[in-house]
Amino acid sequence: MLGTIWINTGMGLLAFVITLCTALASNVWLVSLERAGIALVIFFLAAFPIRFVLALVTQTPAQSAEAGGQEELNAPLADGGDEANPPGQTGEQAAAEAFSPLSFTKLETIHPSEDPATVAEVVRRLTDE
Repeated sequence: MLGTIWINTGMGLLAFVITLCTALASNVWLVSLERAGIALVIFFLAAFPIRFVLALVTQTPAQSAEAGGQEELNAPLADGGDEANPPGQTGEQAAAEAFSPLSFTKLETIHPSEDPATVAEVVRRLTDE
């Protein structure tokens, strides 16, 4: 689950303080304290499903697919080898040899020509259409 019990406590205490301050304006302090205590318990308990849903939403699909799809990756085909691999080579060995991550050492930026004649020509074309 996302976070710790301190998140629940913090949400509960925040609800307690806000409820106490707003309830004191129109109630006696004992009623205000009772309502603030109820708000603390409700928000403390409501933080559990909120944290659970946030953990499910923020979990990337690669993490869940990695655990279940590992067996499929290692399973050889019926003819003794993978489509791209020779019969003696496993899927992991081929994946390690074939995979190379992209590396962006320097992004190439194309600067538009700022020639006044070119800019005027572009403006003319755009206003004609």
